[in-house]
Amino acid sequence: MRCECGSPLPSPTSYCLSCGRVHTLACGVYIGKKVYLVAIGKVVETQSFEIYDEEESIRNLFEILAERIHERRVGEVYVSGEDESKIKFGFENVRRYALSDLRVYATQPLPFNEFVSKLREFVTRKKELRKVDIPPEEKIQGAHTTIIGGRLGREFLYKVALCEYVKKIVPGVITGGASSLGGGVRFKVTRCDERGNIRALLIDGSSVQEIHIVTTAKNKEQGEVILKMLKSVSSS
Repeated sequence: MRCECGSPLPSPTSYCLSCGRVHTLACGVYIGKKVYLVAIGKVVETQSFEIYDEEESIRNLFEILAERIHERRVGEVYVSGEDESKIKFGFENVRRYALSDLRVYATQPLPFNEFVSKLREFVTRKKELRKVDIPPEEKIQGAHTTIIGGRLGREFLYKVALCEYVKKIVPGVITGGASSLGGGVRFKVTRCDERGNIRALLIDGSSVQEIHIVTTAKNKEQGEVILKMLKSVSSS
């Protein structure tokens, strides 16, 4: 296998040390009976690793995964697994041992083959999205200057603003119920419209604030891709 510059590559998804070309769009980590590393590029490359219960073995495993991910110079890793507990385990360890400033996203539980198929479709569509270079703090705008949830509420919106496909965040009206919903401060993306913009809710006890997120998406299909990315903010 050779890079477009003619230099040999260890694999089709390897980073080229000669010209600096990245051949991987994103990586996936799947936790099942084994741990799988999936690299999505022009081809899909999969590596499997045995997993053991010992703390030292777990550390060694995720250090190796971190090295493999770093070798491909990707900025994003998507974590899935057979169930929620395995996804949480993978998500926490991928972030803990990362060798660069990775964006790590947790997905829903899926069979392995379905995860690979959906990940490939997702990152291919994501490649078509336009990025914006706007400081996160300048994206939060609108007539409603109050943001419920105090510091935590603002942290949720700041995390949304870090997304390079978000152009503007507009806090909306605040409504309140008669009784507390409990659960502390929460953020939930709900749907996207036909233009690809996203509606979300910021929740603090019995108070609920609508959040309107303006994206670079051209249509609902592209907006759904961004919505999936922002869902990770709800669980962060």
